[in-house]
Amino acid sequence: MAITSLLQCVAISSLLYLAAGLAVLLYLTTSWKKRICNLPPGPQPLPLIGNLNVVDLKKPFQSLTELSKLYGNVFTVHFGPRKAVVLAGYETIKDALLNHAEEFGERAEIPIFRKMTRGNGIAFSHGELWKTMRRFTLSTLRDFGMGRRTIEVRILEELNSLIKHFESYQGKPFDTKMILNNAVSNVICSILFGERFEYDDPAFLTLLKLLNENTKLLGSPMVLLYNFYPSLGFLFGASKTVLQNISELSAFLQKLFKEHEEEFNENNLTGFVDAFMMKQQQESKKPHSMFHNESLLFSTLDLFAAGTETTSTTVRWGLLLMMKYPEIQRKIQEEMNQVIEPGEMPKLEDRKKMPYTDAVIHEIQRFANIVPMGVSRSTPTDVNFRGYVIPKGTEIIPLLTSALNDELHWKTPHQFNPSHFLDADGNFVRREAFIPFSIGRRACVGEGLAKMELFLFFAGLLRRFVFQPPPGVNKAELDLTADVGFTLNPMPHLLAEEYGPVFTLHFGFQKVVVLTGYEVVREALVNYTEEFVDRPSIPIFDQIQNGNGVFFSIGDLWRTTRRFTVSSMRNLGMGKQMMEGKVCEELHFLIEKIKSFKGEPFSLRSFSIAPINITFLMLFGDRFDYKDPTFLTLLRLIDEVMVLLGSPYLNYFNFYPFLGFLFKTHKILLKKIEDVRVIIRQYMKASREDINENSVRSYTDALVFKQHEEKNKKDSLFHDDNLIASILDLVMAGTETTATTLQWAILLMMKYPEIQKKVQEEIGRTVKAGSWATYEDRKNMPFTNAVIHEVQRFITLLPHVPRCTAVDTHFRGYFLPKGIIVIPSLTSVLLDKTQWETPHQFNPNHFLDAEGNFVKREAFLPFSTGRRNCIGESLAKMELFVFFVGLLQTFTFQPQPGVSEADLDLTVPETTFTLRPRPQATCAILRE
Repeated sequence: MAITSLLQCVAISSLLYLAAGLAVLLYLTTSWKKRICNLPPGPQPLPLIGNLNVVDLKKPFQSLTELSKLYGNVFTVHFGPRKAVVLAGYETIKDALLNHAEEFGERAEIPIFRKMTRGNGIAFSHGELWKTMRRFTLSTLRDFGMGRRTIEVRILEELNSLIKHFESYQGKPFDTKMILNNAVSNVICSILFGERFEYDDPAFLTLLKLLNENTKLLGSPMVLLYNFYPSLGFLFGASKTVLQNISELSAFLQKLFKEHEEEFNENNLTGFVDAFMMKQQQESKKPHSMFHNESLLFSTLDLFAAGTETTSTTVRWGLLLMMKYPEIQRKIQEEMNQVIEPGEMPKLEDRKKMPYTDAVIHEIQRFANIVPMGVSRSTPTDVNFRGYVIPKGTEIIPLLTSALNDELHWKTPHQFNPSHFLDADGNFVRREAFIPFSIGRRACVGEGLAKMELFLFFAGLLRRFVFQPPPGVNKAELDLTADVGFTLNPMPHLLAEEYGPVFTLHFGFQKVVVLTGYEVVREALVNYTEEFVDRPSIPIFDQIQNGNGVFFSIGDLWRTTRRFTVSSMRNLGMGKQMMEGKVCEELHFLIEKIKSFKGEPFSLRSFSIAPINITFLMLFGDRFDYKDPTFLTLLRLIDEVMVLLGSPYLNYFNFYPFLGFLFKTHKILLKKIEDVRVIIRQYMKASREDINENSVRSYTDALVFKQHEEKNKKDSLFHDDNLIASILDLVMAGTETTATTLQWAILLMMKYPEIQKKVQEEIGRTVKAGSWATYEDRKNMPFTNAVIHEVQRFITLLPHVPRCTAVDTHFRGYFLPKGIIVIPSLTSVLLDKTQWETPHQFNPNHFLDAEGNFVKREAFLPFSTGRRNCIGESLAKMELFVFFVGLLQTFTFQPQPGVSEADLDLTVPETTFTLRPRPQATCAILRE
């Protein structure tokens, strides 16, 4: 995952706890009592913030899906003081929205929509107003061709304009978002106003821009927080932007209404607006008529917004998926060739003869899942549902994503698979759990129109064009991660591409400057080494280390401790032949351990034990037996600490430490760190009992002896706290990084067996039978060396470690005050398009010249660069080479039975303090 996207996600979601903190002040003198009744189960709510501590506001639908696994298909969640009942799974949603249609038929009161529409329109109105508006709208849309031949002609005319616009790019790359919005919007405009707009019409483009911005903002964490805490609206600028955009959209529509009013002819109604105006005239003398101007405005706005965004977003997903899966695109085009005459475009009647195309379109809607949480309902009365009492006015969330991904109804719910809608003979099959338009009384008004548009636009575009990624991007690099707004859009460009290589983010109260790209990161860390040398104060590390140790100390303490550590490690053999012998010994133990599995599947994590043991050998002077209780305890604690360090709740604690009482994560972490310290103290005690400068066998011995030397020195930096912190730093960082890299390396060899085979062939040519490869052999093994380097580049193990400015700094035209946090994004360096030919592919050729010789690359910075680069770099390089080559010399690694290379998951790594591969198994087949 690109670091800029990660940083944005963390920065935005951290606002949650700003709201919580202010809510504490706001509600301190009030009692927040919840009427529990016999509500469905759910996570225990905290005072004031409810369950916001377990909901990712960037992707709340994912959090609710996970909660449904714990609490069942009907559960309660508290968004701050706002209570909601979530319905998960197709059967539950169907039961509620169809079998209990009246009880779940109201729309929830959502503050931002209340402000926008004042209760008018179709989507967010209630009671008789909603019934009247919906009935009128459905009738009128049918009158103007929805679902009929007349509207099909309009869609085909618009398709023709769209194709001409696509042709104007002459095969060059372009962004489809605005142009597809234009085309789809023009269809609904023809129904609403009886006219279409030119694609370059400035007013129309402004209208669509405002609509796009609102769609994005309405799903943002800031607007969600406004909905949970409307009284704190002054904190959330996004809600003000939404309302301002609505004001501008309303002004545009009012202008169109005025034109229609001036040209109104009851014998020539051109669209929905004219029909509404005629209804207004008919009821002009009726007291309390519901056909007033605000109903006209917001009904039109509802249809315009919903009729544009949802369909255009689905078509965009369709084109992206066709680029991702060209074999599916080709099969659609072959089907069209069989059904449609040359030179003709698809028509709606052709759909019945095109089962595969129809299946693909349905699967796009299911897989894209663009409105994952539906639109909230509410209960107009107290409701008894599935054994629970749901009070009147409770918000109901029909979790549509849980129906569209329901494992009881879909064979491969998380894969794009058109076969979901085909039988064994290739005929189209309707699926009951296919409910992208929702179901029941509040189902989408424009479902019929949307289905027509999707078929005609999608099939028409594929009839005329073949869609491919732009040059330099292959299908594997196309990102199917959704960009979350009110709908789920395909992901746009990254922050660095939008704001440049130096930009600022806000993490809660803190400003953070992010540096991206090789040139910028290198300039900062090498040319401005003194300015960017310090570490920032990070609350969790302050509590763990209190400013001591090698990694998070600053000033003279850091310089002295780092200098001593580097010197001691060299004296102990780091990077020398003496240590290489120890690594080879450990390799022997690791191989025996792997042989014990006898070719059966085992966890990739098993490879960690050897590099971890080398670190312990350096730190404590002895290796551990793999069954040693202390060794196993340390392995467990290190693993648990690394997982906790990657927790989002720990990020929240770092942004808002004063709200620490709300979270348990940092307390659990500190307890586990203390357990590690207990073991470290035991080794320090043993070293003190046998101090001898002539037999310093470990880093712990060296520290204890240095402390003994300086025992009479005033203000010595070698005090117990610094000794323990320094050992702790190396226990954690020195074990996790190399161990995780080795796991990735084996996983990548399983994924790319042809590369594994080529490495083994090179080993066979270079290393004598019965011998282990030495580190010196790497010079004669260019391909293997390139593979190891490419593993480190591709996995971007440690995306960033923050720095801060030691002094006021002028950098690239910007003023950075002393103490500001600076994040040099190593991910952006290791994936820099200006430095790597195929940055998002695993490609050992990045490190080979045309003749197959190994080539060093300047932008290869997995160990960072400058004065804060990794202390253990030389040891890590030696370990990786010796372990990797020794393992591939002895075994061939394959996926477990039933898993193909394609099934191995390289995406969305497990986020701990480093980016680990997701838990997977391997089989080690002993080579002849």
